[in-house]
Amino acid sequence: MKMRAPWLKTFIVAAIVLGASLTVLGLLAQWWPALDIVNNGLPFVAAGAVLILGLAAVTRDWRLILPAFLVATVNAMLVIGAWQGAAAEAAPGSQRFMRVVTFNLWRGNDRMDDVAQFLAAADADAVVLQEVTREHGTALRQALQSRYPHSLGETDLVILSKHPILAEGRIDRPGFPPWNSLMLRWARLDVNGTIFELAGIHLARPFYPELQEQDIEALTEFVQSRTMPLIVAGDFNMSPWTEKLARFTRSTGLERYNTFYLTWPMRRWNVQLLPLVAIDNVFASPHFAKIATMGARRLGSDHRAVIADIALAAPFQP
Repeated sequence: MKMRAPWLKTFIVAAIVLGASLTVLGLLAQWWPALDIVNNGLPFVAAGAVLILGLAAVTRDWRLILPAFLVATVNAMLVIGAWQGAAAEAAPGSQRFMRVVTFNLWRGNDRMDDVAQFLAAADADAVVLQEVTREHGTALRQALQSRYPHSLGETDLVILSKHPILAEGRIDRPGFPPWNSLMLRWARLDVNGTIFELAGIHLARPFYPELQEQDIEALTEFVQSRTMPLIVAGDFNMSPWTEKLARFTRSTGLERYNTFYLTWPMRRWNVQLLPLVAIDNVFASPHFAKIATMGARRLGSDHRAVIADIALAAPFQP
């Protein structure tokens, strides 16, 4: 035991320093958006901090226990704080108003038959697709035309709907070429006389922090400009634990439907991976309530599809 104790203490000290450093970097993301990439892994940092606290307790050395406890407590508080903004649960027995599927197909996906079968089985009222190539769009329209007679967009961001589209629009990134400019596409839907808006989004990756910051600001401005009930679905490229997404929730009042279903990375090249972060999500205004959120099986993409069953929180007028 005497041989092991020094090594254990050295490991604990190094882990405490690493955990504290990651925590500080995550907190600084409020002022330096580039650091927000660290917050995507907040649950892992918190879990690691709890583990290190347990190891520190084994040593019975308060010089290790106290800093380990501090790091674990701060991270636990950050995780609990990030839970705020989750969608309100629908009352038991609530009738489903909408089923929405969001799925980043991935441009290299060659399993459109499987995707079409999944979408047919999911039987969603509306589908929001990202990274749609012309080949993807053609294959899915041929397979699903009768199920989704209404659609918006042919490539990149596509919305499929069972219900009539009354109005539409899009937001492009200024100064970007046409093939890389589309950030948001929206449709006004009429579901048996109930009218609301559905927006599909694909935000920039965290490796481009300034662009991602511009995207989330543009999305926030779009949401704040809407006067009708709204659902936003798509690839946010940021997890619920990030400062940007927390700020978006506070600023817009939209509620988050996916906190726990990890959606990326499902694969890298031809290697299947375990997803680590929940970057694909559905948000909705308080006019709606959450019945359930589900994750789909592997469908050839590096993302997992998310399925959200949504109820009306209360009747509303257009």
